[in-house]
Amino acid sequence: MREYEEDIKISREFLNICHAQLTILINTFFVQETAIYLTNNNLDKTNLVPIFIYPNTSYNNYIKSLFYLPENFTDRKENDYNQVLEDSLLSQEITRYIPDTSSPHQLILPLIYEDMVLGLFAIKRNTHPWQESEILQIKNIAQTITLARFIEQKEQIKEVKLNQIQQLRSIENDHIDDFLHQLRNPLTAIRTFAKLLLKRLLPDENNYQITQNIIRESDRLKDLIADFNQQWEVRNNDEIIILNENQTSFFLPEKIEKLESLEITNIINPLINSIKFIAEEKNIKVFNQINEPLPLILSNEKALVEILNNLLENAVKYTPNNGKIMIEISQEKQELIIKISDTGYGIPLEDQPHIFERHYRGIQSQGDILGTGLGLSIVKELCNKIGIKISLISPYNWVKNQENQGSQFSLFIPIYTF
Repeated sequence: MREYEEDIKISREFLNICHAQLTILINTFFVQETAIYLTNNNLDKTNLVPIFIYPNTSYNNYIKSLFYLPENFTDRKENDYNQVLEDSLLSQEITRYIPDTSSPHQLILPLIYEDMVLGLFAIKRNTHPWQESEILQIKNIAQTITLARFIEQKEQIKEVKLNQIQQLRSIENDHIDDFLHQLRNPLTAIRTFAKLLLKRLLPDENNYQITQNIIRESDRLKDLIADFNQQWEVRNNDEIIILNENQTSFFLPEKIEKLESLEITNIINPLINSIKFIAEEKNIKVFNQINEPLPLILSNEKALVEILNNLLENAVKYTPNNGKIMIEISQEKQELIIKISDTGYGIPLEDQPHIFERHYRGIQSQGDILGTGLGLSIVKELCNKIGIKISLISPYNWVKNQENQGSQFSLFIPIYTF
């Protein structure tokens, strides 16, 4: 990229196009002198800057020695610059005869694209006046140069925006790095205090299980931070990040498609214990019906924990005080079915086709319950990744004299086969 005194940036490719077009012009129309000027707009004025001159002449004397531009054309304010072009160039002065000069027949064409003035194309010869057919051909050459300059300017704007994005991304990276670093300290303190408290409690005390839940959730948060940090470092090391429909937005950088045999009760029982304590704040009763013994399932433990956590937390979140939640697990053919039912507000039929879209909250966005609309989209992405089918029934009435619509989410998990 070439820069002139007035900070006009010109690429080598654009100069090559100009050279090729002017070569055609000079050889075809017996031109003695020609030049291409480009506009340079700043806050104070709009200048014309010569970027291609034939034959070569002094840069400092280019206006006086080469072309007679319209009077007071340079150093115009931006507001009246276009008016000068319109009055002087688009009307009578597209061709002019200037006697007593070495090249008296002058032709000036403005380089205009979509009402944007990009510069001037000036030509002189000493043999004979410009004919209409010649002007038409030269206009085509001018249009080629104009289009090339317009495309170049668009690329320059893209480059500026890209640099701005990279600067913002650098700031964003620093903020996230600082946040993750600062988040680890209180998290470590919480886990330490919980472990110290657990040592002072007896296993049969009610607070013993609560403390275990604190430690377990702290470990879960610690793992999520570690997973996110790993994925963040990988993405920042890539110069180009290509997103596709198979890429999960969640922080599980390892291959979550890697499945293993799991016992569902080992996964869901701790989650049920945790959600019961959370539900107590709203006086919501949590029931479970697990038809044991159950076969092993083929799944990914981390992903399945996040799926179940999101569904259980949503059930508590959207169920009013004094409601009920039921967790059922059963086997049907080659699938294990987990059903999570609630007596909550339900999901309107018109919202149901969109509930797995990111940030979609439907009618809930008009209520008092805060949310981001991400929980179910994460659930759906993870289910797709590990081969779990998910379904919804709403309204779902499963309690006598149920006041609200209620909902039931069902997960269909493949059974592990030897």
